[in-house]
Amino acid sequence: MKREIITLDSLNWFSGTGVLYSFADIIDEIKYQQKEDIEIHVGTDSDPHGKAYAFATGVALRWPGRGGRYWWCRSCINSKTFGSLIERLQLEVFHSIEIASALREAFPQQSVLVHVDCSPDPHTASGKFARQLQSYALGMGFPVLIKPLSWAASAVADKHAKKSFTLQEY
Repeated sequence: MKREIITLDSLNWFSGTGVLYSFADIIDEIKYQQKEDIEIHVGTDSDPHGKAYAFATGVALRWPGRGGRYWWCRSCINSKTFGSLIERLQLEVFHSIEIASALREAFPQQSVLVHVDCSPDPHTASGKFARQLQSYALGMGFPVLIKPLSWAASAVADKHAKKSFTLQEY
């Protein structure tokens, strides 16, 4: 499978309220918030849109018991890139790991959790690959959450992957 490599500088990030951010701005926000007890979560989801898939990645800060905030970015990839579901799911995890790695580099003392949008039920389409996808992120040194706990992928990223777009946006 040919991997679509994302670069942090090429992505347009948005806050949950739609304000445009750069990845450097997000790093600065996290630095400012690090004075408090926070958790950093990263998840990616994809959704078909005609001849393309929208891949959305969410970076969420969570203050346990007090709420959180998030940023998201989206890219578009030709659907012919994927020969199977596992290839698309692997790319979702790859995108999350790329972002999580950049966050871990910026904040080496902070744990970054990777959320994988797959079911633990082996009778579902994604569940057949749950162990492989978890192992991918674990092998890269990240704690992993899968459904029903993978809210950064299955709620935050999912919301923005499903938004309509035109191919001219990308």
